[in-house]
Amino acid sequence: MDLYKAVRPLIFKVDPEVDHHLVANGLKMFNRTPQVLQMMFQTKKYANLKVTVKGVDFDSPIGIAAGFDKKAEFYNSLGALGAGFVEIGSVTRENQPGNPKKRIFRLTQDQAIINRMGLNNLGIEETRKHLANTPKHVALGISVAPGHGLSSEEMVDEMVNDIKEIHSFADYIALNQSCPNQKGVTTLQEIPVAKRLLQKIHNLHIKEPVFCKFGNDITAEQLIELINETKGLMDGVILTNTASNPSKVYNNLKSINRNEGGGLSGKPIFLKSLSLTKAIHQAFPELPIMFSGGIFTPEDAQTALEAGASLVQVYTGFIYNGPTLLEKINRYLSVNEVLRKLDYTSVAKSPDHSQQDVEVIDINEDKKIELDANSGASFHEE
Repeated sequence: MDLYKAVRPLIFKVDPEVDHHLVANGLKMFNRTPQVLQMMFQTKKYANLKVTVKGVDFDSPIGIAAGFDKKAEFYNSLGALGAGFVEIGSVTRENQPGNPKKRIFRLTQDQAIINRMGLNNLGIEETRKHLANTPKHVALGISVAPGHGLSSEEMVDEMVNDIKEIHSFADYIALNQSCPNQKGVTTLQEIPVAKRLLQKIHNLHIKEPVFCKFGNDITAEQLIELINETKGLMDGVILTNTASNPSKVYNNLKSINRNEGGGLSGKPIFLKSLSLTKAIHQAFPELPIMFSGGIFTPEDAQTALEAGASLVQVYTGFIYNGPTLLEKINRYLSVNEVLRKLDYTSVAKSPDHSQQDVEVIDINEDKKIELDANSGASFHEE
């Protein structure tokens, strides 16, 4: 019997954000001593799950997506539960309280969540302090996002400066270019804006690989064009962020909270994330893909890996299925030797962030993919 699923109805009676804080407080207790948590949950490291992607070694290809440990407070604890990597943040230049509450909604009939958190976090300086005070025992990604109320040019410059300050704490950098809960962020997916951002990051010449996180609403054609136009400046992609409302994925939702504004995560976005993964892997077989969106079972993870993903992120499935999910996925992948059937050689090599600067284009000098700049709207109070 799964104890978590037995008590989940009681847990789900608590407000989702309150529930998250309770879980976070519990996990924080073990961030300096993750081995205690590892013993409590009897998690293991499986030799046949170790992978190398863009020069980064992962104990498992299964990790936790950004948004769960926003403040860099319990990443080691998540590693102890079986995560091969943890992506913290998203982090912005200044601390942000996010959007007004209530801002998280469970859609239990749909195995989904809608959130409009609004990139709440402690800011770059406090996050640096957290990371400096507790050395990592798990591969760490840092998701970087722009602050609220900025122009495209300002978003680019701020994110580049933030990466300059925090990259040394990370194994990889993730660019949040697709958050639907803060006005204007999705403009970072437009070709000229994305190109300028990636060119400026290249000219930092950092050693850590840079992954771009795209929205569930983007089409394969738009994304293929964007990747072609940026000419190898991104080291990998994360597919996908939450789906904004309105979008087609909302049409078949059944839960009472289905019409809430924000970003939709969980089972309903799995197929779109999967289709984008297949399309991008076919078009760019040497480009690493982190699959994100609707992983609830070991079979889901296997499907994502076999579709072309090199790494897989879990979030909403972890909330619905509890703290043993990561170990269950790892054990299944190990026993079935799923990775043995996959080829990681094409994605293993470290990125070449040469010391040669590239020319940085002006934003208004190139063509655009016409994405909705206000995707998901802004819930911030101006």
